[in-house]
Amino acid sequence: MSGLTPEYLATVERYAPRFAVLSGVCMLMVLLAWLGISLRGLEREQHPNALQNCPETYLRSGQYQLVDWQPCSEDAFQRAKQRDRLVLMELGAYWSGRCQRLGIEAFSDSGVADLINREFVAVKIDADAAPKRARYLRQLAQLMGAPNQYPIVAFFTPDGKPIRAVAPDTRAELMRHLEELSQMYRTRPEQTRQMAEQLERAWNERWARPARAATISGVDVAFLTALPPLPSESTEPSSTLPAFHLTHLETLLALAERGSALAQETLFARLRALRDSSYWDAERKTVHALHDGIDAEGKPTGGARLIEHARLLSLYSRAARLDPELGSVAHELADGLRTQFYRERPAGFIASLAPPKLRTAVARGRGLPQSDPTLFTDANAYAIIALADYAETFGMLDPQAHWARQTASRVLETLRAARTLRGDLYHSTTRTSSDWMPDLALVARAAVRVHQLQPNPRALQLAGQLLRRIWRNYADPTGGFYDASQSKQWGDFKVMPVRMSVDDADMPADNALLALAMYEYAQASGDARWRTRALQLLQTLGGDYDPANPLAYAGYTLAIARIQP
Repeated sequence: MSGLTPEYLATVERYAPRFAVLSGVCMLMVLLAWLGISLRGLEREQHPNALQNCPETYLRSGQYQLVDWQPCSEDAFQRAKQRDRLVLMELGAYWSGRCQRLGIEAFSDSGVADLINREFVAVKIDADAAPKRARYLRQLAQLMGAPNQYPIVAFFTPDGKPIRAVAPDTRAELMRHLEELSQMYRTRPEQTRQMAEQLERAWNERWARPARAATISGVDVAFLTALPPLPSESTEPSSTLPAFHLTHLETLLALAERGSALAQETLFARLRALRDSSYWDAERKTVHALHDGIDAEGKPTGGARLIEHARLLSLYSRAARLDPELGSVAHELADGLRTQFYRERPAGFIASLAPPKLRTAVARGRGLPQSDPTLFTDANAYAIIALADYAETFGMLDPQAHWARQTASRVLETLRAARTLRGDLYHSTTRTSSDWMPDLALVARAAVRVHQLQPNPRALQLAGQLLRRIWRNYADPTGGFYDASQSKQWGDFKVMPVRMSVDDADMPADNALLALAMYEYAQASGDARWRTRALQLLQTLGGDYDPANPLAYAGYTLAIARIQP
């Protein structure tokens, strides 16, 4: 106390009551703010937004957010016209931790929600349940240079013209776009119209193009040369490609099965690294969503996806024929598929498991379901193919391989029941979307694999029916096949068919999948016409091939490795 002078003590005695009062006022303001946030959250829980009755799990997970979300419909664009507002579309997926985080930190924030509700008509889309709209928004984001990740936020004029598509990672980044575009639309409408015209022109130049036939040689060498090094702790995670890209791994497997020693060595190194990575969930015997990436702490952000899990089971099962040590991983994945994803009635596999809970107490969501129970056609078709690969690798003596053999045919019957009156397939058990060529091609491949496990004329007949429908209704007059047979319109927002020969997100190109389906059906049925058609389709894919970017055409390389003698 000897260092405290009388003057100092007098100053403290004079100002201390004022500091106490100011501290009390600040604490009261903080408490009132927290009370306001809690009351508004309670109000939203008692009066959820329009997503509460949607069948899609991802949409229902946003029903308590403060944004007045609408499902994608003509009514949303009519409302935008009536109120003269831009349309905000948020594209996300239930399994994505990034989407969960932005939903809690931004769309449940009063400041962000008030701005969106005042200046925009907000629409939320489930990427898994609405593949046509999802692909269109991903293509827009790609044109704008956005990273290949969810969520994607796109902005449209009231008449359905896109003006911007971004993949915001933080609340601040989203707010910057919201404030800039809302002010521009109110004060500089001519600039908004020019942005819409430029983006529409860029989309047409990139995706609306005629096909041309070509024969490409040496694509396997180009692919192997372009592969990035194996991820390590010292390398930064890529924002454009998952650390372990499934289409690349499948292509490596196809090349290894053809005898490429380099492809085999590279494949084994990546498969072992994946099993030892943070993506592997040893407790559930699943893999965290590769497409969602990892956070700053090196921990996975996404849940487990059936479509990725099934493809990995197929990879490890087939790779175990070349290296038996990988068989133990295939057994674990098969066990995880059976215990975590399989549902008995109807026989099938659910879409995904929940992403990990956010680590900060303030940012944890309320009432999120533990899984997405939807049975998606494409993911279940991949599951059938994986079960067939697993059963063929480990034989009838393995009890789990016996289960795989029996389950494959049962799940195929569930997919058969998803056929529409027109002869194509519903995309999921919600029966809200259909007319999607990748579904038809994958189910045709799955049906052929069931027939190969045990002769099944009914399965082979289904494969032939689906391929004939694609041939009649999805053909591009200039060559190749569209992803949908016709355009789909919600008000003035229109999604057009696209001929995909470049890989899409983490999936092989549609036309590469179709070429494989044609070839495999020709082998199983003995109808040589489909092999000829598969080779013709490869030539069309070769015409689109870009030698400067071989990794984007890994699906094409995969098809060549599997089809060409």
